[in-house]
Amino acid sequence: MEGISLLSKISFPGSLKKYCRWNKAVPVLIMGMAFFISGCQAIIPVKKGVVEDASAEQFALAEKFRQRGEFDRALEAYGDYVEKYPGHENVVLALDRMAGVYSKKGQFKKALNFYKRIAGKYPAYAGLSSVRYETARLLYLLKEYRRSVDESFRWLEKYREDPLMGDLLVLLGDDFNALGNNVQAFNWWLKAKETWSGAFEIEIELKYKLKELINISGMKALEEMAQYASGTEYAPEIYYRIATFFLEQNDLEKARTAAMALVRSTREQSWLELGRQLLERTEEELAVRPGVVGCLLPLTGQFGIYGEEVLNGIQLGTGMFGETGDGPDLELVIKDTKGKPELALEGLEDLVHNEKVMAIIGPLSSRTTVAVAERAQGLGIPIITLTQREGIPETGDMVFRNFLTPSKEVKRLLNPEIFEIGIKRFAILYPDNSYGRFFMNLFWDRWEEIGGKVTAVESYDPNTTDFGDQIKKMTGLYYPRPHSLVRKLIEMRPPEEEESSLYPEEPEPIIEFDAIFIPDNFQRVAMIAPQLVYHDVLDVQLMGTSLWQSPELVETAGDYVQGAIFPSGFFERTGDSCVSDFAEEYFATFDAMPGILAATGYDTIGLLKHMMAVNGVRTRGELKDALLECRDFPGLTGNVVFDPEGEVEKEPFLLTISGRRMVVYR
Repeated sequence: MEGISLLSKISFPGSLKKYCRWNKAVPVLIMGMAFFISGCQAIIPVKKGVVEDASAEQFALAEKFRQRGEFDRALEAYGDYVEKYPGHENVVLALDRMAGVYSKKGQFKKALNFYKRIAGKYPAYAGLSSVRYETARLLYLLKEYRRSVDESFRWLEKYREDPLMGDLLVLLGDDFNALGNNVQAFNWWLKAKETWSGAFEIEIELKYKLKELINISGMKALEEMAQYASGTEYAPEIYYRIATFFLEQNDLEKARTAAMALVRSTREQSWLELGRQLLERTEEELAVRPGVVGCLLPLTGQFGIYGEEVLNGIQLGTGMFGETGDGPDLELVIKDTKGKPELALEGLEDLVHNEKVMAIIGPLSSRTTVAVAERAQGLGIPIITLTQREGIPETGDMVFRNFLTPSKEVKRLLNPEIFEIGIKRFAILYPDNSYGRFFMNLFWDRWEEIGGKVTAVESYDPNTTDFGDQIKKMTGLYYPRPHSLVRKLIEMRPPEEEESSLYPEEPEPIIEFDAIFIPDNFQRVAMIAPQLVYHDVLDVQLMGTSLWQSPELVETAGDYVQGAIFPSGFFERTGDSCVSDFAEEYFATFDAMPGILAATGYDTIGLLKHMMAVNGVRTRGELKDALLECRDFPGLTGNVVFDPEGEVEKEPFLLTISGRRMVVYR
């Protein structure tokens, strides 16, 4: 109504023309006045508390989602909050929360962007130290280790008193570890461990990391790490590793210096004892007597005959009975083990500590060798064992073997060429002792591995002389045969045999094998072979182990072992002049023909002489290295080459019996 009264006060001109123009303008004027009047209406103010309540509710909702693990909804709620209330004081906290959620979801790049946004736009944010730490941590997770290191160092410049210092130090260690810098990784983890003192679980984790670094680091890194470790529990461990490294490299003076540093770095009894042991070992290495070799051999007792044969070969090789040959003169210090481990260990200690020998040849028996090998490794003295026990060189880098093993014998015997002579099925007749059982399993596994079949397996008492029952079981004669089987066998006979064998007094053997493997010594083989013939086991190939190699086998059972095949590591009639000369000298000296033990003893001492002469060896460590680097030393038993574990790589050859003598097979 106020608008109408206002219009009534306006005077209009009298001219009609003017009136018409005004008449057209009235609606426009009225509309303009209406807008003017409405614009002048009073604005109702909104209370400030209402906005604050709405923002607080939005932020609280986002917090609720985050705490319940509903991360996607939390991100959406925080995002709405930041968009609706950009100037609110909790916006930076909302951005921080969003970065944390993205980090938990594994979306590290998104989280990193939010942290960068906070650091750039809100330099006064109270939680900035945490933001900068998380930035460095996310760079590590993104494998940007160098950038993470740089960010961490910037953090250290500003926040050295911050509660996150321990976490930051661990992170720096992780970064340098990932970069392959073991020294700096050790440095920062060590600082972190000091910072986390009292936090049991973290201390344990850092202790594991530090010890692992020490174990995997090389010499140069260890020497640098020792500077950081001074005065800590890790110093003796580092010096122990350094001393061990120098011992392995035969740098005895530096090894002694490191061992002394170890002793000075600690009061802990266990480390002091290790330090003293290292010092004793280096002193012994420096005091070793060049050219002196120890022998641990059974010269009496049940193995005495074997030890004597080895010693004969060794003494012949030193030139004790004639010319010395190439290389320096050697001195032998001989200890009789009597085949007993305890006596062998006593002899070892005496040879190492008192006699100061350079190396040791022996032992022979398995039990004795197992005991001595482990102790010799600990004492750091090279030993060349002459045992067949599998796995002995695996004891350590000081333990070598120069002898045939069962696995090598079987592998040579059962090479794929065996199928060419028509052998596809084997029977195994073995003594029920450790030697027989081991060879039986080894042979059986190898034969099946290359595609053969084992059709009969029987064992016997090693003390028996009658093998009839075992032979009958192998050939189907031991148990009564079913009538159906008897009838089938009769039907299978050719017509020409019908009259003579239709009603035999005894059933004939069923031989379902082409060859028999007998892992035993020549004495028992000489008893078994005739009994096989007696039970009509004919035209079957006999095979055995190196224990068959004896002239007595031919003398006592030559007619029954014709064509038998067995492996050998030495044979005096190979045609090689060196072998012939050795055999003649041995026979002239000892009135007997040499066997593999004598030849191996001769080769072993000859190898040591050669190493000392050619390589100028003056310590046990140097001798160990020289043996590992040896290539094709020509021996009577074949070229001597050791693999990285100290196992000789010689391959045996095969012998067979032809007429009244043994000859090389093919």
